[in-house]
Amino acid sequence: MKRDTVAKILLFLMAVLWGSTFTFGKIATEVFSASFVIAIRFMVASVILLIVAFPQRKLINKEYLKDGFWMGISMFLSYLLQVGGLSLDTSPGKGAFLCTTYSILVPFVYWFVTKEIPKLHHILCVFLCMFGICVVSFNGGLHMTNGDILTVLSGIPGAVNIVVSALACKDKNVLLLTTIELWVVTIFAWIFVFVGNEIPTAFPVEAVGSVLYLGLIATALCLFLQSYGLKYADATIGGMLLSLESVFGALFAVLIYHEHITLRMLIGFVIIFIAIMLSQWEGK
Repeated sequence: MKRDTVAKILLFLMAVLWGSTFTFGKIATEVFSASFVIAIRFMVASVILLIVAFPQRKLINKEYLKDGFWMGISMFLSYLLQVGGLSLDTSPGKGAFLCTTYSILVPFVYWFVTKEIPKLHHILCVFLCMFGICVVSFNGGLHMTNGDILTVLSGIPGAVNIVVSALACKDKNVLLLTTIELWVVTIFAWIFVFVGNEIPTAFPVEAVGSVLYLGLIATALCLFLQSYGLKYADATIGGMLLSLESVFGALFAVLIYHEHITLRMLIGFVIIFIAIMLSQWEGK
């Protein structure tokens, strides 16, 4: 089997696994705080990556630490808002689509950093995605729930993380940078846990299992699948495959969490998904 074919299969598998994180994250946040879920999830993944990256530790310098810090802080803020939304009133299926706003914001963050002006279809995708968000979130009036607002806002630091990571990884070891990034997320999450006195008093098996799944499978394993897949697959095809995360997110929400998807929500999901697909298009 060709490398690019294997890469596409791995990226598809990654989209499936990432899609499941919204349901398992919702289950975990029904017992634990958002900060505690993030802290355990990323600590598990960080330890695994540290073991793997340890032989290459001598490459670390100030540039690695600086770039890893900014990658980590942007990722932490994105997850804090996303998981915070799930812990409030955002359902996993809805959250899977609302948080994908990061994908249409990337060209604009890239514009801010590199001065490269976004294409016209990127601008149109923003308005299309905003319309889809309104269809999904506005129910019985022109207002959004607090959870939905946090989930949509998570796309801003999420887009920043993608741009910062893309620029930082050009001339550095990706494994080392990712390891530093995850440890930054872990440290900040634990700070929030202790400052907010969010140490849980009960540890139900279902919630603990969900968090361990998020750390081992949805973070550590998926990072490997992503790095291998994007290395050998066409960038546009890779982006489209990863965008399927939102579709699988809604599917897992229905199958496992028994979420009821209304016709209005489904229409909104389709509009957002179309916006995401169009944002990946590299037409002239």
